[in-house]
Amino acid sequence: AMAAGRAFFCAPSSIGATARRLAFASPPARPLASAPHRRVRGRCCASISSSSDASPPAPPPYVLTTPLYYVNAPPHMGSAYTTIAADAVARFQRLLEKRVIFITGTDEHGEKIATSAEASGRNPKEHCDIISNSYKMLWADLDIEYDKFIRTTDPKHEAVVNDFYSRVLSSGDIYRADYEGLYCVSCEEYKDEKELGENNCCPVHLKPCVPRKEDNYFFALSKYQHKLEELLTSNPNFVRPSHRLHEVEGWIKSGLRDFSISRASVEWGIPVPNDTKQTIYVWFDALLGYLSASLDDGEQASLQQAVDRGWPASLHLIGKDILRFHAIYWPAMLMSAGISVPDAVFGHGFLTKLLFILQILGWHEDGKIARQHT
Repeated sequence: AMAAGRAFFCAPSSIGATARRLAFASPPARPLASAPHRRVRGRCCASISSSSDASPPAPPPYVLTTPLYYVNAPPHMGSAYTTIAADAVARFQRLLEKRVIFITGTDEHGEKIATSAEASGRNPKEHCDIISNSYKMLWADLDIEYDKFIRTTDPKHEAVVNDFYSRVLSSGDIYRADYEGLYCVSCEEYKDEKELGENNCCPVHLKPCVPRKEDNYFFALSKYQHKLEELLTSNPNFVRPSHRLHEVEGWIKSGLRDFSISRASVEWGIPVPNDTKQTIYVWFDALLGYLSASLDDGEQASLQQAVDRGWPASLHLIGKDILRFHAIYWPAMLMSAGISVPDAVFGHGFLTKLLFILQILGWHEDGKIARQHT
């Protein structure tokens, strides 16, 4: 049996339940130009006939994504959890003879990564190469059958980010302003004081946020308050499961604030097209990886090409800690750029007992996943 199969079927029921709920989530077909499909060894794939013009058009692909994992540190159990569940969904959709595009990858820009690289005695690019490769090695050990692996340091990704920024700028949704507030370096996000704990600690990372003042570029998120409300009303399955939807509805109801999309103090990132003294904020960069992943290395990359290859996504599978970015920031950004929003975002919970079970099974050694050989 394959390693991924062992991990999936022997793991806690929460993983199996999550994957089963996701596997049967098959959105209705969308009018989208088909992309060429390559047959991959060991997979059930839909065949595309080249018969007469009377043949019906090929259905759109089932596009499934994991988060692009942040390379400030090596892979951990949470990364494996999400990716194993996504792989189970992809395998199920292939059994239904759907043309699946399973996207994963690494998010490689930002302050935390530059800091981690310096602490390890490497430059940021060397650090990113090592950690990104460790993800690929782990996915090979777990027999994860992804179709696309995107790195946000890839040239094609930078081209897509630049196109996207320019399109949103043309929509009038980017402006420059000073901002002062409490900043969580781990989240790479300014926080509202009302959501912080004692000593201004971030509720996710339990570390104190630091005062920071910067001259940045901002995205007019507040402009999309009503459109996001309409999205959730017209498509209650956009955010799943239902209790995650209620979280998102609560955030929107409390009022949306514009957010910073650039950093003046961070050098390791994609330069802002109209101001090279600043770099693009990590989320306004990383989320575009779901689009740039569809492009081939070495080709002349553009945002429109990426959209035409396989968008919108059928399902974003993520951890609950990044739900706000995927269910609020991301659809608003896409609306601004005139691009369709994804069909669904599924936010799963955190692992609490899997580590203990893996230790019992002998699949965990010294804080790392032990390799299994058959």
